[in-house]
Amino acid sequence: MARLFIFVLIFLTNLFAESKENNSSTKAEALKATVNEESPLYEKLLSLDYIQSSISKKVLIFSNRLDHSLTNNIEDDANASTKEASSLYGIVNLYDNFFKDETYLSTTNKSYIRLRLGAELNAEEGFEYFNNIRVSLRLPKTEKALYFFVGDETDEETRTINKVDEDKPTSIGIKYVLDNLDILDASLFGGFRGISNPFIKLRFQYPIAFEHLLFRPVQYIEYSLEDEFKEETQFYFDHRLENRVDLMRLSLKRYTKTYLKGMNYSAQLSYISTLKHSIGFQVYALAQGQTKIQTTQPANIKYNVTPTKGIYNYSTGIVWRQQLFKKYLFYELQPLVEFDQQYNYSANYIFRAHIELYFGNI
Repeated sequence: MARLFIFVLIFLTNLFAESKENNSSTKAEALKATVNEESPLYEKLLSLDYIQSSISKKVLIFSNRLDHSLTNNIEDDANASTKEASSLYGIVNLYDNFFKDETYLSTTNKSYIRLRLGAELNAEEGFEYFNNIRVSLRLPKTEKALYFFVGDETDEETRTINKVDEDKPTSIGIKYVLDNLDILDASLFGGFRGISNPFIKLRFQYPIAFEHLLFRPVQYIEYSLEDEFKEETQFYFDHRLENRVDLMRLSLKRYTKTYLKGMNYSAQLSYISTLKHSIGFQVYALAQGQTKIQTTQPANIKYNVTPTKGIYNYSTGIVWRQQLFKKYLFYELQPLVEFDQQYNYSANYIFRAHIELYFGNI
């Protein structure tokens, strides 16, 4: 019975492996040999060497066809994934370029001058003006490695977001771009925030593009004479939606410094879109927190709330940005509502407006 089973197995294997004409001839010869007990062919069919050779041949044919099929499919998938990732990276860069946020200003190798003038109407704090200048000018004959800069991300936060009693002096100095690190984007800054406060700072970013997600980890390490050490980590996750134009962005940030107890952190989820090439908007929700309290004194006498650790501010709003004249003049409107611990988490309505002059590629 076992010999008959082996014979049938080999016979069926050959039946599907050879051409139709050869299959018929082999089948007739095998049946005749079995009936007449013709030993040479019968022994050949039951020979272990023949079985091994026959099966190995079929496995080799099947394996080659499978490898060829898998290779083609993998190559097709890899090419499609590469094109999709490249397209996503391009869309993200277009939005960063349009909104001119920190992800663009800190990484572009183009010279620019940006001047922002604005005002804020705050239900709790009243009316306030803002101004901010950022300059990055490539120095000639330095192979795009050295830039003269005025202003950085610290000035940006101080003058447009955070509430402080005194504005810090604007940063000024030289930036050195480390352009020989493949896709690792790294820059070294050295300069002054005021005559008596020199600083040095390293910023590096390593973008990782997937088919539907762009991940950008960013790290800052800084030392200044007044503030001493500070380090900050930022994570950006960009996902393109099904319409292949709009983006969802998750931004996670945390930082520590010498005279700060614990760690400050924030998380922001944004929906980024455009109506046409000259109009874009973001809808966002933001949460900010701290792991340790810095003081037990209330930040606002009116509400007399004692600060606690954890999330101290929630906010949500819209950023509407439109190009007014060519690529030089923009206006930006930002209505938002925040729920801050210092106001006992009561709704605080804020409206910001900015006019921006941006001269790039200079």
